[in-house]
Amino acid sequence: MTKKYNIAVVGATGNVGREIISILEQRNFPIENLYLLASSKSKGKKINYHDKEIIVNDLDEFDFSKAQIGLFSPGGSVSAKYAPLAAKKGCIVIDNTSYFRMQQHVPLIVPEVNAHVLEDFFNNDDRSNIIANPNCSTIQMVVALKPLHDQAIINRVVVST
Repeated sequence: MTKKYNIAVVGATGNVGREIISILEQRNFPIENLYLLASSKSKGKKINYHDKEIIVNDLDEFDFSKAQIGLFSPGGSVSAKYAPLAAKKGCIVIDNTSYFRMQQHVPLIVPEVNAHVLEDFFNNDDRSNIIANPNCSTIQMVVALKPLHDQAIINRVVVST
C-alpha cells in the first residue's frame, strides 16, 4: 500500500498555489489530508480537488503539526514568518519564494539536478526542515544544462530573462 501524506498548501488561493494543487491532482500524489491555507481574506473559499470541495483555512490559525509536507508559495514575507513555524512543528517545508534561496542552512534543490543533497538533509538531526527551490527560469535552465555539464564541465553561463 502506498504511503499517504498530510499536505499543507500555503498560498492556496494564489495563481501558483492553485497550480500546485492542480499538479498534485494530475499526478495523483498520495494525500491523506490536504490543507489549503491562505490569508484570512480567503478563509472559507472552496477549491475543487478530485471532485471534492476543500475549504480554505486561515494560515494564522493552522497547526502545522498536522502536516508532514508544506508546499509554500505565499510570497517571501509570509514564508519568512510561517515556514520556520511549520518547520519547528516537524513539517518539511518546500518553499517556492525567494526568501530562503540564499540561506546557508537551507538546501536549494532542483530534484532532476541535485536531489542527492536531500540525503544529507534528511540525515542531519539539526536540519532546518526547510527546502528552497530556484526561480522558474533557473529551474528550466539547470535541468537542460545538467546533462551537458555531466559531459563537459560548464564554468559559466550568462543569462538574461
